[in-house]
Order: sequence, then structure tokens, then C-alpha cells
Amino acid sequence: MEPTNRSTYKRQSMSTEFTNSCLGKLIILAVIIVILLIVAVVTVPSAEEMRTQMEDNIRECLQDNDIKRGDTVDEIFHNIRRPFTEADTTYNDKEKLEIFYRNNKLEIYSHTLFSTARVSNNLHPEGLREGIGIFGIVIPFLNYDDFLMTEGNVRGKNNDRIIKDAGVPEEMDYGDNPMLKPYHYKGNPDD
Repeated sequence: MEPTNRSTYKRQSMSTEFTNSCLGKLIILAVIIVILLIVAVVTVPSAEEMRTQMEDNIRECLQDNDIKRGDTVDEIFHNIRRPFTEADTTYNDKEKLEIFYRNNKLEIYSHTLFSTARVSNNLHPEGLREGIGIFGIVIPFLNYDDFLMTEGNVRGKNNDRIIKDAGVPEEMDYGDNPMLKPYHYKGNPDD
């Protein structure tokens, strides 16, 4: 109720009182959330649609990084752009795609409200989430550094050690403490 003058009050409508009350606001919020959940369930991308969109996004990522390597900010802007663009069909990247599919595995998982795409390889055997599909669009989180695109030996010729010893200096500098000396197991200087 709101005052019209000091002695009489004008009664508000029932809908205005409902929307101004705390319970009314909570009910309206719950209805909006339920509607969004129903829309999310209906518009979740299928596994085939998710795979085709992610493959297109991966081609775009490979093309962007072949032309010019960017930093994290560039990757974020590219990922914002990728759902609305398609990969260049005139660009010949079959060799890079073969390397990608030989070294990386794209896995699609469907959930109730969304779908996810994970890329797993030898660097990330558990897989990294590289895309999410919700409300009918696929949003990529691609980063070129997450892909395993190069192959090669870790060791050199004749099974060299991966980490080469720098060598032990002949005389160690122990600083100013004269009581400090090298530790030898049971007095044996070889151990």
C-alpha cells in the first residue's frame, strides 16, 4: 500500500505485491533457472555435431599457429572468434592434421546439460578439456601448446642419458664453516 495523502491509502495490485516480496522474487528466479535448464537440455550438441565443430576449431588453431604464433591473449581472442568462423578450405594442412591425429586423440563426452571435448596425448594422458558445447554452440578452449605436434627421440645416439651430469668439481667450496665436510657412508669416501 502506498499513501495518497495522510489519511487514505491506495491499494497495490496483487502482481506488484508478488514481485516486490522476497518469496515472489525467489519463485521468479527459480522459474527462470528451470526454463534455462530445459533449454540447455534440449539444445545440447550431439556427439557428431560436437566432433565436427571441434575438428573445424582444431584446423583453425593449426592454421593460426602456422601463420603466426601468438601468446595466451591471442589464443583467448582466437577462441572467442572460432565458434562464429570456419577454417580456410584453400589452406592445405593435411600433413599437420595427420600429425595431430597420429599423436593426439579427440574424445567427446555427452552430459545432461552440455557436451565436452577432451584431447589426450602422451603429454596429457588424462586429457585436457578443449571445448564445451552448451545452448547449441561449441565453445573451444584450444591452445596450440596442449597438442603434441612433434615427434622425435628423447635420447641421442647410443642411448645417452636424458640429463647429462655436469660433473663434480674437484674441490668443493664449503664457505666459512670449517666444521662442514663431505658426508661419507661409514667412513668410505667412495660411497
